[in-house]
Amino acid sequence: MSKKERTAAPRGAAAFRERYSRLFGERWAGLEAALLAASDSVAFSAGAGLEPYRLDSASIFAARSLELPADGAILDACAAPGGKSLVLATRLAPGPGSGPGSRLLANELSTDRRRRLRDVLDRHLPPELRARVDVSGRDAAAMCRRNAGAFDAILLDAPCSSERHVLADEAALAVWSPARIRGLAMRQWALLSSALIMLREGGCLVYSTCALSADENDLVVARAAARYGGALAFDRPAYEGPGEAEETEYGISILPDRAHGAGPMYVCRMRKAG
Repeated sequence: MSKKERTAAPRGAAAFRERYSRLFGERWAGLEAALLAASDSVAFSAGAGLEPYRLDSASIFAARSLELPADGAILDACAAPGGKSLVLATRLAPGPGSGPGSRLLANELSTDRRRRLRDVLDRHLPPELRARVDVSGRDAAAMCRRNAGAFDAILLDAPCSSERHVLADEAALAVWSPARIRGLAMRQWALLSSALIMLREGGCLVYSTCALSADENDLVVARAAARYGGALAFDRPAYEGPGEAEETEYGISILPDRAHGAGPMYVCRMRKAG
């Protein structure tokens, strides 16, 4: 698309609502109302006496969907603000005997967001778990150049359209454009491609977003399925949260109008054949 075409493309609140009305049909009015209402926020605690951290129950589900090794390397590729890293950290298995056990690398490219990530980890994890979580500031789309096959499990909660936040922010809604979705989908594919290179054979990867559109969800995953063929296996994690989740071609979608305020959250779990 040329610069002139991008400039002429419809944008703003009317264009936003027109797109999602086409996508969801008669369901959109109720879904929009649910997106504008309070989310299903949960106070997650990593241990007795620690300050709880509030996050959407669907985010907890996404982090719990990743199958972790008993003793290995785990990556949270786009970790800020840190809620999912907390959930992963509480699931780190102790090492056999006196071994070190599994470790988590919480990665975040943005300096400001990485600062917040460190603060969340420092405030909400007990010292023994905090010592097993490292923080890095790399571009996850380029990490594969030096980390091929380095991780046993990867959570990729990719940057996305986050329509719930767009609807709640008049300034963001006023400048919204379909071009945003296309740009994010390109970034998501770069991140997922890199993550699959970094995943060891036999390892588990969860790809998640809080986006509504298949462009950022199933269609991104479909590119991976086409590239890897039978070497990539998919299985849907069992949803036990509030309300109901909906199956998509490759994963599940949790939307607030049918999940009692939880989400939006798309979760796809895959394994790399060993």
